Amino acid sequence: MKNGFDVHLAVTPTLFIGKWTVRVLFLLKEQPYRHAQLRRRLGAISQRMLTRTLRNLESTGLISREVTQSRSVTVSYSLTKLGRSFMVPANSVCRWLDRNRTGLRATIDLTK
Repeated sequence: MKNGFDVHLAVTPTLFIGKWTVRVLFLLKEQPYRHAQLRRRLGAISQRMLTRTLRNLESTGLISREVTQSRSVTVSYSLTKLGRSFMVPANSVCRWLDRNRTGLRATIDLTK
């Protein structure tokens, strides 16, 4: 049986796969978005990568996908309750990164 630390190490990469995951979460923190709206807001992401990122986040339970029938079918994405609770530690990590930006630049290229 794995201890708690091993479980955390196994789950963490799943949550943070790809450079777009946290960006999508922070956008969805503002409001629900449709796929095309997210793609416009993110800029350089490909449609394929956005779809993969959204599917990953949906499978982890951090976002939900809502299909609405109107004249045409619309699909929107929003944070779940779990996703909103995840944003609390994510905000803390972002604040830590801001405070330590200078020290991190020495080892990580933050300009990309």
